[in-house]
Amino acid sequence: MVSDLFIIGAAWFVGAFINGLTGMGGMLIALPLITLFVSSKTVILISFIASVMVGLMSLTLYWRYINVKEILGFWLPAVPGILLGVWTLKIVDMEVLELLLCIIIVMHIIVQLVQDWLGTCMAPRAVMKYVCGFFAGFFGGSIGINGPVMAMYASLICMEKNKARGFFTSSTPATIVSLIVIVSHGLLTEEVIQSASFVAPAAAAGFLCACPLARRIRQETFHSALLILLGVAAASLFMRVVPYLSS
Repeated sequence: MVSDLFIIGAAWFVGAFINGLTGMGGMLIALPLITLFVSSKTVILISFIASVMVGLMSLTLYWRYINVKEILGFWLPAVPGILLGVWTLKIVDMEVLELLLCIIIVMHIIVQLVQDWLGTCMAPRAVMKYVCGFFAGFFGGSIGINGPVMAMYASLICMEKNKARGFFTSSTPATIVSLIVIVSHGLLTEEVIQSASFVAPAAAAGFLCACPLARRIRQETFHSALLILLGVAAASLFMRVVPYLSS
Protein backbone atom coordinates (compact mmCIF):
# COMPACT_ATOMS: atom_id res chain seq x y z
CA MET A 1 0.00 0.00 0.00
CA VAL A 2 2.95 2.34 0.71
CA SER A 3 4.13 2.08 -2.90
CA ASP A 4 0.57 2.78 -4.07
CA LEU A 5 0.49 5.92 -1.94
CA PHE A 6 3.74 7.14 -3.51
CA ILE A 7 2.19 6.64 -6.96
CA ILE A 8 -1.01 8.45 -5.96
CA GLY A 9 0.97 11.25 -4.30
CA ALA A 10 3.23 11.69 -7.33
CA ALA A 11 0.24 11.73 -9.70
CA TRP A 12 -1.48 14.35 -7.58
CA PHE A 13 1.67 16.46 -7.45
CA VAL A 14 1.55 16.58 -11.27
CA GLY A 15 -2.22 17.07 -11.39
CA ALA A 16 -2.19 19.84 -8.79
CA PHE A 17 0.71 21.51 -10.60
CA ILE A 18 -1.36 21.67 -13.79
CA ASN A 19 -4.34 22.86 -11.74
CA GLY A 20 -2.19 25.61 -10.27
CA LEU A 21 -1.20 26.79 -13.76
CA THR A 22 -4.64 26.73 -15.36
CA GLY A 23 -7.18 26.73 -12.51
CA MET A 24 -8.51 23.27 -13.42
CA GLY A 25 -7.48 19.78 -14.50
CA GLY A 26 -6.17 18.26 -11.25
CA MET A 27 -8.43 15.22 -11.27
CA LEU A 28 -8.33 15.09 -15.08
CA ILE A 29 -4.55 14.62 -15.05
CA ALA A 30 -4.04 12.71 -11.79
CA LEU A 31 -6.69 10.00 -12.04
CA PRO A 32 -5.65 8.57 -15.45
CA LEU A 33 -2.03 8.49 -14.24
CA ILE A 34 -3.05 6.67 -11.07
CA THR A 35 -5.23 4.11 -12.83
CA LEU A 36 -2.27 3.05 -14.97
CA PHE A 37 -0.86 1.45 -11.79
CA VAL A 38 -3.59 1.34 -9.14
CA SER A 39 -7.33 0.81 -9.49
CA SER A 40 -9.80 0.72 -6.59
CA LYS A 41 -12.71 2.64 -5.10
CA THR A 42 -10.38 3.80 -2.32
CA VAL A 43 -8.16 5.54 -4.87
CA ILE A 44 -11.14 7.47 -6.23
CA LEU A 45 -12.13 8.62 -2.73
CA ILE A 46 -8.56 9.69 -1.92
CA SER A 47 -8.38 11.58 -5.20
CA PHE A 48 -11.72 13.22 -4.51
CA ILE A 49 -10.44 14.59 -1.19
CA ALA A 50 -7.28 15.88 -2.90
CA SER A 51 -9.44 17.46 -5.60
CA VAL A 52 -11.54 19.33 -3.01
CA MET A 53 -8.40 20.62 -1.29
CA VAL A 54 -6.84 21.83 -4.55
CA GLY A 55 -10.14 23.44 -5.53
CA LEU A 56 -10.26 25.35 -2.25
CA MET A 57 -6.67 26.51 -2.71
CA SER A 58 -7.52 27.73 -6.20
CA LEU A 59 -10.66 29.45 -4.89
CA THR A 60 -8.59 31.23 -2.23
CA LEU A 61 -6.30 32.68 -4.89
CA TYR A 62 -8.79 33.54 -7.61
CA TRP A 63 -12.12 34.32 -5.89
CA ARG A 64 -11.67 38.04 -6.59
CA TYR A 65 -11.75 37.35 -10.34
CA ILE A 66 -15.14 35.66 -10.14
CA ASN A 67 -17.84 37.45 -12.14
CA VAL A 68 -21.02 36.54 -10.27
CA LYS A 69 -23.30 37.63 -13.12
CA GLU A 70 -21.43 35.48 -15.63
CA ILE A 71 -21.33 32.48 -13.31
CA LEU A 72 -25.06 32.67 -12.63
CA GLY A 73 -25.70 32.96 -16.37
CA PHE A 74 -23.64 29.82 -16.90
CA TRP A 75 -24.92 27.65 -14.05
CA LEU A 76 -28.64 28.46 -14.09
CA PRO A 77 -29.11 26.72 -17.48
CA ALA A 78 -27.09 23.83 -16.02
CA VAL A 79 -29.99 22.92 -13.69
CA PRO A 80 -32.31 21.61 -16.46
CA GLY A 81 -29.21 20.12 -18.09
CA ILE A 82 -28.49 18.10 -14.94
CA LEU A 83 -32.09 16.83 -14.81
CA LEU A 84 -31.98 15.82 -18.48
CA GLY A 85 -28.57 14.20 -17.99
CA VAL A 86 -29.76 12.08 -15.07
CA TRP A 87 -32.84 10.99 -17.06
CA THR A 88 -30.74 10.25 -20.16
CA LEU A 89 -28.39 8.01 -18.18
CA LYS A 90 -31.35 5.78 -17.36
CA ILE A 91 -31.95 4.96 -21.04
CA VAL A 92 -28.52 5.43 -22.66
CA ASP A 93 -25.28 3.60 -21.83
CA MET A 94 -22.71 5.75 -20.06
CA GLU A 95 -20.11 4.78 -22.69
CA VAL A 96 -22.28 6.34 -25.42
CA LEU A 97 -22.42 9.61 -23.49
CA GLU A 98 -18.67 9.52 -22.89
CA LEU A 99 -18.09 8.97 -26.61
CA LEU A 100 -20.42 11.89 -27.39
CA LEU A 101 -18.46 14.19 -25.09
CA CYS A 102 -15.20 12.95 -26.65
CA ILE A 103 -16.48 13.83 -30.15
CA ILE A 104 -17.65 17.27 -29.00
CA ILE A 105 -14.23 17.98 -27.44
CA VAL A 106 -12.38 16.93 -30.62
CA MET A 107 -14.68 19.11 -32.76
CA HIS A 108 -14.06 22.01 -30.39
CA ILE A 109 -10.27 21.59 -30.61
CA ILE A 110 -10.46 21.63 -34.42
CA VAL A 111 -12.60 24.81 -34.34
CA GLN A 112 -10.15 26.43 -31.92
CA LEU A 113 -7.12 25.56 -34.04
CA VAL A 114 -8.82 27.10 -37.10
CA GLN A 115 -9.80 30.14 -35.04
CA ASP A 116 -6.23 30.53 -33.77
CA TRP A 117 -4.86 30.15 -37.31
CA LEU A 118 -7.19 32.90 -38.51
CA GLY A 119 -6.20 35.07 -35.55
CA THR A 120 -9.81 35.61 -34.50
CA CYS A 121 -11.74 35.11 -31.30
CA MET A 122 -15.45 34.54 -30.81
CA ALA A 123 -17.03 37.53 -29.10
CA PRO A 124 -18.67 36.64 -25.77
CA ARG A 125 -22.34 35.97 -26.43
CA ALA A 126 -25.05 35.21 -23.90
CA VAL A 127 -26.36 32.34 -26.03
CA MET A 128 -22.95 30.61 -25.95
CA LYS A 129 -22.87 30.95 -22.16
CA TYR A 130 -26.33 29.42 -21.83
CA VAL A 131 -25.63 26.58 -24.27
CA CYS A 132 -22.32 25.65 -22.61
CA GLY A 133 -23.91 25.93 -19.15
CA PHE A 134 -26.69 23.57 -20.20
CA PHE A 135 -24.25 20.99 -21.55
CA ALA A 136 -22.00 21.32 -18.49
CA GLY A 137 -25.05 20.37 -16.45
CA PHE A 138 -26.02 17.60 -18.86
CA PHE A 139 -22.66 15.86 -18.79
CA GLY A 140 -22.27 16.54 -15.08
CA GLY A 141 -25.62 14.90 -14.39
CA SER A 142 -25.09 11.96 -16.72
CA ILE A 143 -21.41 11.01 -16.40
CA GLY A 144 -20.18 13.32 -13.62
CA ILE A 145 -17.90 15.38 -15.87
CA ASN A 146 -18.42 19.13 -16.43
CA GLY A 147 -14.85 20.47 -16.45
CA PRO A 148 -14.20 20.00 -20.20
CA VAL A 149 -17.33 21.99 -21.12
CA MET A 150 -16.23 24.82 -18.80
CA ALA A 151 -12.80 24.79 -20.47
CA MET A 152 -14.43 24.83 -23.92
CA TYR A 153 -16.47 27.91 -23.01
CA ALA A 154 -13.43 29.75 -21.62
CA SER A 155 -11.41 28.78 -24.68
CA LEU A 156 -14.11 29.73 -27.19
CA ILE A 157 -14.45 33.30 -25.93
CA CYS A 158 -10.69 33.64 -25.22
CA MET A 159 -11.38 34.38 -21.56
CA GLU A 160 -8.58 36.24 -19.77
CA LYS A 161 -6.45 33.79 -17.77
CA ASN A 162 -7.22 35.00 -14.23
CA LYS A 163 -10.89 35.47 -15.05
CA ALA A 164 -10.91 31.91 -16.42
CA ARG A 165 -9.29 30.57 -13.26
CA GLY A 166 -11.93 32.34 -11.18
CA PHE A 167 -14.61 30.92 -13.47
CA PHE A 168 -13.27 27.38 -13.05
CA THR A 169 -13.38 27.69 -9.24
CA SER A 170 -17.16 28.23 -9.45
CA SER A 171 -17.56 24.44 -9.53
CA THR A 172 -15.87 24.09 -6.12
CA PRO A 173 -19.10 24.47 -4.05
CA ALA A 174 -20.65 21.56 -5.98
CA THR A 175 -17.57 19.46 -5.20
CA ILE A 176 -17.88 20.31 -1.51
CA VAL A 177 -21.54 19.24 -1.55
CA SER A 178 -20.50 15.94 -3.12
CA LEU A 179 -17.90 15.48 -0.37
CA ILE A 180 -20.59 16.08 2.28
CA VAL A 181 -22.73 13.40 0.62
CA ILE A 182 -19.78 10.99 0.66
CA VAL A 183 -19.18 11.68 4.37
CA SER A 184 -22.88 11.25 5.18
CA HIS A 185 -22.82 7.80 3.57
CA GLY A 186 -19.89 6.71 5.74
CA LEU A 187 -17.52 6.18 2.81
CA LEU A 188 -14.63 8.06 4.41
CA THR A 189 -13.08 5.19 6.32
CA GLU A 190 -10.02 5.47 8.54
CA GLU A 191 -7.91 3.98 5.75
CA VAL A 192 -9.11 6.61 3.25
CA ILE A 193 -8.44 9.47 5.69
CA GLN A 194 -4.96 8.21 6.56
CA SER A 195 -4.09 7.76 2.89
CA ALA A 196 -5.47 11.19 2.01
CA SER A 197 -3.33 12.75 4.77
CA PHE A 198 -0.29 11.47 2.84
CA VAL A 199 -1.51 12.48 -0.63
CA ALA A 200 -2.84 15.94 0.34
CA PRO A 201 0.61 17.46 1.12
CA ALA A 202 1.92 16.21 -2.24
CA ALA A 203 -1.02 17.86 -4.01
CA ALA A 204 -0.54 21.07 -2.03
CA ALA A 205 3.17 21.10 -2.92
CA GLY A 206 2.37 20.68 -6.63
CA PHE A 207 -0.13 23.53 -6.53
CA LEU A 208 2.23 25.87 -4.66
CA CYS A 209 5.11 25.07 -7.05
CA ALA A 210 2.90 26.18 -9.95
CA CYS A 211 1.91 29.53 -8.40
CA PRO A 212 5.06 31.51 -9.39
CA LEU A 213 4.76 30.21 -12.97
CA ALA A 214 1.02 30.93 -13.07
CA ARG A 215 1.70 34.63 -12.57
CA ARG A 216 4.15 34.70 -15.49
CA ILE A 217 2.34 32.48 -17.98
CA ARG A 218 1.27 34.40 -21.08
CA GLN A 219 -2.32 34.50 -22.28
CA GLU A 220 -1.41 32.60 -25.45
CA THR A 221 0.35 29.89 -23.43
CA PHE A 222 -2.64 29.65 -21.10
CA HIS A 223 -4.96 29.24 -24.09
CA SER A 224 -2.74 26.47 -25.49
CA ALA A 225 -2.66 24.76 -22.09
CA LEU A 226 -6.47 24.61 -22.08
CA LEU A 227 -6.45 22.95 -25.50
CA ILE A 228 -3.88 20.42 -24.30
CA LEU A 229 -6.02 19.66 -21.24
CA LEU A 230 -9.03 19.16 -23.50
CA GLY A 231 -6.96 16.84 -25.67
CA VAL A 232 -6.05 14.80 -22.58
CA ALA A 233 -9.73 14.70 -21.62
CA ALA A 234 -10.72 13.46 -25.08
CA ALA A 235 -8.00 10.78 -25.05
CA SER A 236 -9.01 9.64 -21.57
CA LEU A 237 -12.68 9.40 -22.54
CA PHE A 238 -11.84 7.50 -25.71
CA MET A 239 -9.70 4.97 -23.81
CA ARG A 240 -12.63 4.39 -21.45
CA VAL A 241 -15.04 3.60 -24.29
CA VAL A 242 -12.66 1.42 -26.35
CA PRO A 243 -13.70 -1.80 -24.54
CA TYR A 244 -17.37 -0.90 -25.14
CA LEU A 245 -16.77 -0.26 -28.86
CA SER A 246 -14.81 -3.49 -29.31
CA SER A 247 -17.32 -5.70 -27.47
